[in-house]
Amino acid sequence: MLVTALLVGCGTGTRPAAESAPWESLPRGWSSLGAQFYATIGAVSVWTGRELFYWAGEANFGEDLRAGGGLFDPRTRTWSLEAKGPLDAPRISAGAAWTGSDVFVWGGWGEPERPWPDGALFELASGKWRKLPPAPLTARQPVATVWTGAEVIVWGDASRSSSAGKRDGAAFDPAADRWRELPPAPLALNKATAVWTGKEMVVLGAQLDGNNWSDSKHAQGIAYDPGANAWRVISSFPLSPQASAVAWTGKEVIAWDYELKAGAYDPARDTWRRLPDIPLRFSECSPTSARVGDVVVAWFCGFGAILEISKGTWQRMPEAPGEIFGTPVSAGAVVLFPDGPELDREENPVLWAFKP
Repeated sequence: MLVTALLVGCGTGTRPAAESAPWESLPRGWSSLGAQFYATIGAVSVWTGRELFYWAGEANFGEDLRAGGGLFDPRTRTWSLEAKGPLDAPRISAGAAWTGSDVFVWGGWGEPERPWPDGALFELASGKWRKLPPAPLTARQPVATVWTGAEVIVWGDASRSSSAGKRDGAAFDPAADRWRELPPAPLALNKATAVWTGKEMVVLGAQLDGNNWSDSKHAQGIAYDPGANAWRVISSFPLSPQASAVAWTGKEVIAWDYELKAGAYDPARDTWRRLPDIPLRFSECSPTSARVGDVVVAWFCGFGAILEISKGTWQRMPEAPGEIFGTPVSAGAVVLFPDGPELDREENPVLWAFKP
């Protein structure tokens, strides 16, 4: 497996304060940032403000689950291994968020299809892990994990084993090192994505059964306000319940589905406005989104489109220079695409950046 430069310091030293990565040297469009030290699906991919935290995941049709991970420094284009911590068992699809000083990781799935009920904080400055106290939640893959500025909200269960679904959640305060339970949500959603608006966590999606079927005709949305400790059902909009993605612009939630329909939701007014269809081709993929600067990137089956927020119009992204199967991660002035294996493709993974 190729690695640009793998520094096995295991995160024992002190890291400098966060600073802007030197994306100014990159041209517009696609850039290769060099080889990744491994590639999986279901990995935790979090931008910390100076480095990419890439951790765990699976490969080889789920036969190989990975424990541990590393950090990518774009200034030196090198990877370093993170220190082993309390979450040393392999897992996939854990909930994760960046708190401004720590990477929060909780839950996910292990082998054989075992959900985890635990979590930990990885402190970037020291490179050390701290185990979280037990959460008031059962083991699961969370549907939503967002940082509010004071707490990490963990909500929902992605499992399709129960038609009723789970509506419970909890919020973790890193400063106090304690959890609090959330009131039950008005809806259960197991196939959904979430954003933090500065006041609320907005979750949009559906409750699907084992056959990918929803009882609701369209995607449904809910919002949680930590200040009021209360939920609300947001107004409806005709998006597919099978798969959708959301991104926050600072004023609106941009939502789109795998049928390539799109809309913008104003949480202050609880109203939607229709956006033009996304100029991509339909396929059986899960949509993903990332905001960078004044645009929102919509990524779908290895192809992308860009929404100019001020104009409300989409344009196709330049075609990728190769097969890119990673999930987009907003990283300041660029979107990073940590490579993920398509089926059993694992050799020579590459970290890509796209600069609008």
